[in-house]
Amino acid sequence: MNITQSTKGDNLISIKINVERADYEEMVEKTLKQMRQRAHVPGFRPGMVPMGMIRKMYGANAKMEALNTVVSDSLNKHIVDNKLDLLGYPLSDTEMQQPTDLEKDDNIDFYFEAALRPEINVDFTNTMVDFYHIIPTDEEVDKVIEDIQQRNPDTSHPETVGEDDRLEIKIREAKNGKEVEGGYEKDGVYFNMSQIKNKTQRKKFIDKEVGSEFIVNFAKVLGSEEEAAKILGNDAPVAGDFNVIIDDAIRNEKPELNEEFFEKIFPKKDIKDLDAFKAAVKAEMEKQHEAETDPILFNKMIDELVAAVRFELPDAFMKRWIVENSQGKISVEDVEKNYESDYVKGLRWQLIEDSIVKANPELIIKDEEVKDFVLKQIFPGIDYATLEDDMKANLDKIAANYLRDEQQVNSMKNQLADIKMTQFLKGKMNINYSDTTAADFMKQLEKENKAKSKKK
Repeated sequence: MNITQSTKGDNLISIKINVERADYEEMVEKTLKQMRQRAHVPGFRPGMVPMGMIRKMYGANAKMEALNTVVSDSLNKHIVDNKLDLLGYPLSDTEMQQPTDLEKDDNIDFYFEAALRPEINVDFTNTMVDFYHIIPTDEEVDKVIEDIQQRNPDTSHPETVGEDDRLEIKIREAKNGKEVEGGYEKDGVYFNMSQIKNKTQRKKFIDKEVGSEFIVNFAKVLGSEEEAAKILGNDAPVAGDFNVIIDDAIRNEKPELNEEFFEKIFPKKDIKDLDAFKAAVKAEMEKQHEAETDPILFNKMIDELVAAVRFELPDAFMKRWIVENSQGKISVEDVEKNYESDYVKGLRWQLIEDSIVKANPELIIKDEEVKDFVLKQIFPGIDYATLEDDMKANLDKIAANYLRDEQQVNSMKNQLADIKMTQFLKGKMNINYSDTTAADFMKQLEKENKAKSKKK
């Protein structure tokens, strides 16, 4: 066997594999002997069919199978031994390959075409991306502070029931104003006063003291038996009366904007006044806007790098490779029509990204990073490093179960890779930020999307 390699063009090579009879003859004979043992031919016992008949029946197929194995193994070995960094995999060189008569030809030449990855030098200094820094308006900051107050109320337990309290009660089935002995009962029933829509029914609870008892019909109080069952339980006799014992009234009130509240929302930031609190909220909103718009910036940075980093692609080869790799799903006509719009950007970015990661190994996603990412997705806000060992072990088990799904793992790795690459490029590329509001940003984004659609 003899293998030679020659250059066909920029980043394109031809590999010729000359296969002689001695390279495959032993494999053919072994295959034919196996076929002889399995062959069922009328007039012959199993394993006793003449070898000449077996060769005539199966010789061509055995030879083709042996040649495929020998050529495939030799091609792979040549790629590994010569450390060829290829785009995709080699394809048959249709310009060089000659017709072969498997029955007559003993020495056969096989020709392959392969694309080499181009050498890529990414110079970030010559890049420029225009983007936006979203600054929250005073009205938006005030609205967020209002929302924070609603989500972090001051909770008290008053002695009497108010209009908007949440109640904890006991219920005992009643009839004719008295509890039914052995009747339905339940402790720890919760409901909100806001669930009582009828003003007359609400008055039965308003100003009642904690610990007081009285008879009500919850179907009337809540407007229907269905609503009553949601609170009392599906097994409760919701059409009848109940003796109610109020165990607790829970009142949530809008907290004051004072130092105690500031410390609760931003621990250890030592915020003393409302202006400083608003500034802290505004800064968090800016971070949130940045995280939400980073994927858009990432796409813009990709567009800039694809345009700025120039290298030659073996387009004719790549078109053939796309068609063959699609397993019949993409036609030659489809690729010719859509190559520039649908494939070139993706191919060029993949090569640029690979080059950046190769030069910066810290961008490679590690298993531990995937686990941490999973935990943050499932348990946002938990500081893993501060947890007790038992809790860490429990969380590790949950993450391990999640990571058994290979599809989920690959999805997480892709998300992490994009996040890490975004932060890396933000630190390397020149980005011209313009201050804007969230509303104006959305208008600008819509305008850009419409412009892109027109180009298509």
